[in-house]
Amino acid sequence: MDVASKSGDNATGLKICHLVLHPLLMLSAALCLLSLVGWTGVITGWQHWLTLVTGLVFAFERTWLMWREKSRGKERRRLMLHEIIAVLVFIVSASLIIRKFSGGDYLWTSWHVFIQVGVIFSGIASIIHHQTRLTARAFHPGMVLIGSFFAIIVIGTLLLKMPRCVLPGESCSWLDAAFTSTSAVCVTGLSVQNTALFFSQTGQVVILILIQIGGLGIMTLTFFAAVVLFEGLSLHDRLLLGRMISENRLSRIGKTLTFIVLFTFIFEAIGAVVLYAGMDASMPWRERAFHSAFHAVSAFCNAGFSTFPDNLASSELRSNMTWQVMIMILIVCGGLGSMVVEDICDWGMSHYRRFTGKEQIRHRLRIHTRIVLVATCVLVFGGGLVILATEFAFWNGPENGGKFLTAMFHSVTARTAGFNTVSMSAIGPMTINVLMILMIIGGSPGGTAGGIRTTVVALGLGHLWSQLRMSKRGLIAFNRTIPAESGGRALGLILLAGIWLIGNFMLFQYFESDSGISDSRLLFELISAFATVGLSIDLTSLLSDGGKTLLIVNMFVGRIGLLTVMVTMIPRDTRPFSGKPHEDILLN
Repeated sequence: MDVASKSGDNATGLKICHLVLHPLLMLSAALCLLSLVGWTGVITGWQHWLTLVTGLVFAFERTWLMWREKSRGKERRRLMLHEIIAVLVFIVSASLIIRKFSGGDYLWTSWHVFIQVGVIFSGIASIIHHQTRLTARAFHPGMVLIGSFFAIIVIGTLLLKMPRCVLPGESCSWLDAAFTSTSAVCVTGLSVQNTALFFSQTGQVVILILIQIGGLGIMTLTFFAAVVLFEGLSLHDRLLLGRMISENRLSRIGKTLTFIVLFTFIFEAIGAVVLYAGMDASMPWRERAFHSAFHAVSAFCNAGFSTFPDNLASSELRSNMTWQVMIMILIVCGGLGSMVVEDICDWGMSHYRRFTGKEQIRHRLRIHTRIVLVATCVLVFGGGLVILATEFAFWNGPENGGKFLTAMFHSVTARTAGFNTVSMSAIGPMTINVLMILMIIGGSPGGTAGGIRTTVVALGLGHLWSQLRMSKRGLIAFNRTIPAESGGRALGLILLAGIWLIGNFMLFQYFESDSGISDSRLLFELISAFATVGLSIDLTSLLSDGGKTLLIVNMFVGRIGLLTVMVTMIPRDTRPFSGKPHEDILLN
């Protein structure tokens, strides 16, 4: 009886810690950290004492939890991680008690931040460990995706409303904060306020974090943390994540997930180093490092945000070929999709092993990879040549670093990146139409780019050509037969996107009927938002509240995917096969 009672008390205590104390400690630490970063800038008296109490309670609570926990193996090792954090937090808290209070001291502030971050990290780790209880429920993958992005947008809006996120004398409205947060999370790049002239470095860091989370996806980061910190993924998690990252091979979910995260961070780091080396050496190194890191993340995630007043057309980067070429490489690699890049890496490793005699199996690039590579090359180089003609042969357009480089940069950045090296208002009307076509097509599935996707356009046009020729062979690509339903689905997606854009354009005209803005500029802005591009003809800040709200909806739907939103919101037809007789309908 005593043993059972003791076991029950132990379980009750652990449950109270998980459900009550952990969230309270995490909330307290977050309150102290946000007030420091977003409001005061220095440690005040109440922040000092609240941080100390939080740190000490956290240290004793984690130690008690470790002592009462009787499990072994992975669970014990997991608790050991929290215990190490608790010991460090206790040591720092004790040091703060001994040392005389000095709110403005840099080391003093760093110690407080260490305690706050340690408690928050431990709390997040606990949440991730128990996320299987949430994902085990029968949630639609689309609903999980929509809910996660919406939650991050709301959090980003609240963070951008903090006073220290804007420059002194500026005030960010709720709509502007929501617009900026949506644009960052949906990696669009449209902005109602100039990022360099309106937001402080604190606000720019918040935007950078939102871009990184939006580019990778909060659920991708959550599951990756579950793989790294804990025992891995359940079968349901693998099914859910496989549908979210377009990976059908459940045995490779963990490998693919790890590759996505590592490839993203490694490539962004390489890009940041190259961009740092390509900047003016007379600029302070801290400023150079921040600009380089911000643009590397923004370019790879195809966001288009810039910390320069005139984007890449600013005087600091005028005719800077290193920056333009590196930004283009980051944009293209980020828009290819992780599945394509992983397939290329496996193909390269296979050929290397065959060359060295370590392996005889020949790795064949998948059809998806080949279609993406061919479509990307055609769009980048073909679009660049067309822009070279429309902008510099038929129009005396502006250039930055030469006509060819300017045309190629336009072609690449229209693939949902949003950077500009010249003033968009000075671009010719024919080039604007070409850019709109490139924006609608967008990037490839599984990447950070938007649009209706290269594979959708390629399969849709191929299926249409096959139907016009009345081919009995169907659609053949690279010696492989493409299922007819894939081509029909691609055409359906193109039609659905067209209907969506037409309906939203009519609403856009209604909202901006009194502004005197031309229809072509409105259409360009709408396509840029829906395709998550971010290019603007200096129009976003001039829109009405209704027009800004409409663009917020289009950025959100464009990032999630129109088909994903529709499939999630429309109930599935579970009725059995009707067995009714068939009858043809005239189509021509």
